Amino acid sequence: MKFTAEQHFRMADTLLEKALGQTDIGRVAQLEALARIFRRLAVKAYMATDADMKRRDWSKYNVEGMLAGLIDSPTPWDSLLEWQRYAADLDGMPPSKTMRLLLEQAEEIIVRKKLGLL
Repeated sequence: MKFTAEQHFRMADTLLEKALGQTDIGRVAQLEALARIFRRLAVKAYMATDADMKRRDWSKYNVEGMLAGLIDSPTPWDSLLEWQRYAADLDGMPPSKTMRLLLEQAEEIIVRKKLGLL
């Protein structure tokens, strides 16, 4: 059975809501890690249906790196075009673990906006 991007996002949001009610820091970390996995699954599920979304080779993003300068991220309420520009600007920077996290966040917001979830 294949799940839709919306279903994966719903599960990620549910896990984050559960994390807010936890007092055990270890359990909060587990729930947040699971939510991140579901968000990535949602993006992957959406990418399979949208040929315009760029697939990345994440293996080159496993290096430590210093950021020469950081681009201010748009707010979740900014337009889809603004988020796409931001992702393109991040693509132009040297790959690093930090850059991967920023690109993953940008991809998630872009997909949520395309789905009408933001």
